[in-house]
Amino acid sequence: MTTTPTTSTEARIDSALLDVLHAQWRALGVPFTETAVGEPLEVIDPEALLWCSLAYFGREPRLEEGVRSWYATNRRRVNRQRLNTLAKHHAADPRSGAWRALDGTPRSATRGHAGRASATAAGILLRAREVFGNDCAAHLLVALLGSPRGVRCRDVANATGYTYRCVAETAAAWADAGLVRVEHGFCTLLSPAPFAELLRCRLEDIATVDWSAAYDCVITLIRTLERARVAGLGDDRPVVKTAIADAHQALVALSAGIPPSRCPAVTTLAAALAPPLT
Repeated sequence: MTTTPTTSTEARIDSALLDVLHAQWRALGVPFTETAVGEPLEVIDPEALLWCSLAYFGREPRLEEGVRSWYATNRRRVNRQRLNTLAKHHAADPRSGAWRALDGTPRSATRGHAGRASATAAGILLRAREVFGNDCAAHLLVALLGSPRGVRCRDVANATGYTYRCVAETAAAWADAGLVRVEHGFCTLLSPAPFAELLRCRLEDIATVDWSAAYDCVITLIRTLERARVAGLGDDRPVVKTAIADAHQALVALSAGIPPSRCPAVTTLAAALAPPLT
């Protein structure tokens, strides 16, 4: 006898993802009400957030309207090249068309009424862009602030979509200026406190997550569960159980070493995927 089809599991995970999306957009100034996601949030990656949210265009009108309004207000703060690259690499994904339509909307046809982004660590990447420019430098700096022991340039490149060469050359230039130490592709910020003060954030509040990987993990799982539902497969089927377990393990790995209280959004997603207690 099969168990209930994956509809309930799919709905639970989908709901958790929507909660996280609304919480992050709220932190960036979209006037959404409070969600079940705890605070303070991890550092938000605007392009990863926007790309994931595009999956809900056409079926979540409130979210879509909020994203459109935010983009109209903050277009200059978005790294459009990152999104264009995602759209190019995922040409068959409906989000590619949604992004081109959003980006191609004439400014005169959009209304921007999003508020100011949160002054917490959640919005530090946008603040860094105002100071260091809208390129990989801001991402590298925030990654270094979130990892006092240092980061691998390769990991920053993988998480952001920038080329390894771009990240490594930025790190090398900072090393020449005496700001960082670079050894075998591993970069460490020598004096992080002044940068944290400049960006109005305490070091201990900065928690960085590879949001591109996290969102991709959950979106892929939701689509897998949707196919399983259409095929009439229940939660007890090995292929379904394995897909959920693998996604859960991947999310837990993305927040490894970060206390749950400092990564409430990832914790929310991981909890939705966690195996039921027996």
